[in-house]
Order: sequence, then C-alpha cells, then structure tokens
Amino acid sequence: MELADFWRAAASPVPLVIVGGGRWGRTWLSVVVAARGSAEGVVLAARSRPDEVRTWAAARAELAGLTVVPTVAEAMLADRQPQAAIISSRPRDHVRDGIDALGHGLHVLVEKPLGVDPESGRTLVAAARHKKRVLAVGTEFAYLPAFHQLSAELAGAGSADMTLIWEDVENEVRHGATKARHEETGLLYDLLPHAFSILQVFVPNAGLRIGAAQESPDGCQGHIEFRDDRGGRHEFRCHTRATARRRWLEIRTEAGLASIDFSGAHGGMTINGKPHALDPRMAVMASTLRLELGAFLSQVTGATDAAFPGWDVSGLLAVQEDLKRALATPGT
Repeated sequence: MELADFWRAAASPVPLVIVGGGRWGRTWLSVVVAARGSAEGVVLAARSRPDEVRTWAAARAELAGLTVVPTVAEAMLADRQPQAAIISSRPRDHVRDGIDALGHGLHVLVEKPLGVDPESGRTLVAAARHKKRVLAVGTEFAYLPAFHQLSAELAGAGSADMTLIWEDVENEVRHGATKARHEETGLLYDLLPHAFSILQVFVPNAGLRIGAAQESPDGCQGHIEFRDDRGGRHEFRCHTRATARRRWLEIRTEAGLASIDFSGAHGGMTINGKPHALDPRMAVMASTLRLELGAFLSQVTGATDAAFPGWDVSGLLAVQEDLKRALATPGT
C-alpha cells in the first residue's frame, strides 16, 4: 500500500479505545477525531482521574460522542464495542495495558517504547501471537512522506551509510504540551524505536544491529552505531538540551549525498547539495500520526500485511537487546 492509502484509511470508523488520558492519549484522540470528523465510536480509558478527563472532553465540541471510562473492560461495554486499542499510557504501563487489551481480543498499537526493557516487550509479543492479534509500535516519524519519496528515488544507488541527528531544546512544547521523558526509560532506549524505524525506510530487511552505544552521565546526550548485513554503517546522535530543535538525516551512497531536514512539518530534501522538491501529492499528508493510524487500521482490517515501519517488532526487540548489552559494556 502507498502512504495515500494509509492517509485515507485513518478515516475508517473502526471502533477504538485509547488507553491513557494524559498528554499522549489526548494527542491520539485529536488525531483520530480529526481523521474521522467525529468522536463517535471512540472510547478513552483513563485509569487516573477519569472525572477530570470527562470535564476536559465535555468542554470541547469536537469531542461530542466520546465515551470516557476508567478501564478497558468498561470500554468493551460501549454500544460500538472496540476492535482495536491505542496504548498511550506511561511506558512502565505499556505491557500491562497492552496485555489487558489483547485479553479482550483487541488489536494493539503501543506508543514507543514497547516496554521498559526487552524482556517485558517479549511478553507482550508472545501475548499478541497467542491471541492472533496485530501488535504495532508507535514510530510516527518513519511515516514522513519525504523519507519514502527519497528512499524510492535512491533505490538503485547501491549501499548506504547514514547519520541521523536528533536534537531537542529543553521543555519543548509539542502537541500543545511540554515534552517530558518518563524516568523509567533512558534517553537512548526511548528514542531507539524512532532511529531504528527511520533507518529501516532506507535499508529495509537489512538486518540492522547495534555495534556500540554511549549515553552521557546526565542522560541528555547519546550515540549509537548501527551496522547492517549489506555493509552499511549508520550512526544516531541525540541531545535533549540543544540550543535549537534539529532533526537531520544524511544519506551517503555511491551516487552521492542526500539529506532531509525534518525539523519542520514536511522535511526539506537535498541531493548533492541541490534542493529537491517534495511531490505535491505527498505534501498534503502533513500528519505523520494520521499516517501511522491509517497504517495500523489497514493492518487491523486486513487491507495490508506487516511490511511498514512500526511492524518489525522482532527486529526492534533485537536492537533493544543490543543496546542493553552495549550500554552495560564499558568502552562501547
């Protein structure tokens, strides 16, 4: 399927429950409602302070029809019983809430990280396989249209080496709220799903693994060295107290040098130093979260198979294990 198919699929009226009434739960709710045009068929399960969340929702006309409950079990009593769940609770609760949703027969999209460690993530994977349900991980930036356009255009350029830079300013506001990393996840573990899924857009099925990793003592800077089975070498560098927000991907191939600055909404591309335009048909797809939602719903409805970013859960678990070992080994 193409990105445009995912964009349209996001409007599918598949009944959903969003688990988590905090910043990410409310963000996902806004994405779903914007795609569908209403909150009908959507339930928000807010275990903490559901009355406060109901008051917040009641003040917003666009959320008319939304049901707010404390648990997934109560969500299943809605007139339109949910078929899928988006888990957007705290990272330490992702596995618990994912298993709860799977236990009610729901397909599950879990915000990154899958769990607070690889072992807990494998528990969730095993539960999804046992229930024969879809399990996807939230990796929204990998759906950026500029990545997919440039990946297609570089397809015949031979092997690639990449550098991915991820810099944030402290207390950055995104989706209307201040970003905060939960203490149960380290910097590199938290951002690894983004780095892994973005690199996979350009080197799919290439056996990406981690060779070395370092994280600063204050947890604000990190570096990962990746390799792939085609001989490619890739690095990821991140900083959470930078002077400006910066998202930059550089791709080096036999054909030359390409880059994408995705600090803004669309991503500015260059090839060998010259600006490269984004296809106007892709420019209208300005929400990577909507594309991620559509990809998930396409898999839930059987419209596509597991061949897109966020669905290589086994590969993600493997590099999480690599990262754990690398950070535990002095000198890596």
